[in-house]
Amino acid sequence: MSISVTGKLNKAANQFQIGEGKGFGVRVGVQFYNRETKQKEWTNYEAVIFAKIGAQAEFYESVLVEGSVVEVSGSGCQIKIWESTNGPVHSLAILDPKIGFVFSNNAPAPQSSGQAPQPTKQVEFDPLIPF
Repeated sequence: MSISVTGKLNKAANQFQIGEGKGFGVRVGVQFYNRETKQKEWTNYEAVIFAKIGAQAEFYESVLVEGSVVEVSGSGCQIKIWESTNGPVHSLAILDPKIGFVFSNNAPAPQSSGQAPQPTKQVEFDPLIPF
C-alpha cells in the first residue's frame, strides 16, 4: 500500500546530523469530517527525509520551513503513539518517505536563461488514436 499526504507545515522541519547527511523530520496534519462523531478531526502524519550534505540538504533547509506546503509520499505507514503533557498523541509515520512537491515563499527562484519563453504549439487530441 502506498500513501501520499499533502499539507501545510505549522513548524519548520526538525533537523539533525547523521553521518555524512542530514535528516529532516516533518509533521503534517490533515483535517477530515468524522461521520460518527459529526465533528472535524485531524490525522497526524510524520516523516523523516534524509539528504546528502550539499545542495540537496541546503534546498530542504530553505523550503521545509513554517508555512510551506509539502507533499510526502511513501510505501506505507506505521502507527506511532507517544506521551505528551496532554496525554497520548497518535500519528502515522510514513515509511520510505519522499518529497514529491513543495511550495514555499523561501524557495530559490528558478534561473533564467535570459531568453523570452517560446510559445507552445497546441496539439489536438484524437481519442481514437492510441498514445
